[in-house]
Amino acid sequence: MKNKPYVLLSCAMSIDGKIATYTGDTEFSDGEDWKLVHKLRTEYDAIMVGKNTILKDDPKLHIKFYEPTKLIRVIVDSSFSIPLTSKVLSYKLETYPTIIAITDHALKPKMEKAKLRNIRFINTGSGKQVNLKKLMEELYKHGIKKILLEGGGSLNWSMIKNCLVDEIRIFIAPIIVGGKNAVSLVDGLGVKRIVEGFKFNLQNVLKRDNYVVLHYLKA
Repeated sequence: MKNKPYVLLSCAMSIDGKIATYTGDTEFSDGEDWKLVHKLRTEYDAIMVGKNTILKDDPKLHIKFYEPTKLIRVIVDSSFSIPLTSKVLSYKLETYPTIIAITDHALKPKMEKAKLRNIRFINTGSGKQVNLKKLMEELYKHGIKKILLEGGGSLNWSMIKNCLVDEIRIFIAPIIVGGKNAVSLVDGLGVKRIVEGFKFNLQNVLKRDNYVVLHYLKA
């Protein structure tokens, strides 16, 4: 796909591939990895997450430890269901502008209130879910050339399924959490057969103490 931003999927997970416990705890990264994650944020035009990340964690999606750079926050939320009190809709909007990716099903009165705060919206059409390919094209037109994807299992799967992820960085903590209801790196329906899987090439492996960082590029 041409005219799309370069997308790096960055996540921390357990040995068994979980990015959150069944209660929603996501604290797999240690202090040093958190600094590396925030350093990555300074190198990208935008950071993208799904609505569930906002609903569960209410993050600021900002830059710590380093001099802040302009970082656009992109929230994929087809019906605009996140609360108006969410930090991404109020925290330092001049430094971290927010774009909500929606569909025709988004709540219009709520959108008008958000627009008063200079929140921008990208409508990808009448489907139930945001058309991610169309979203990527629109973000590219907005001057966003590099996106740091810090999504949950559903958004990660949708981005990979649509062949929109170019690079993956996985921080693996030395712990197993289990849980059939715990969120995995990618969820969704998945593929029927191994040969249908989406292939990535391992670029390097970094070992630090008991932790491992894996770096992949799309094959």
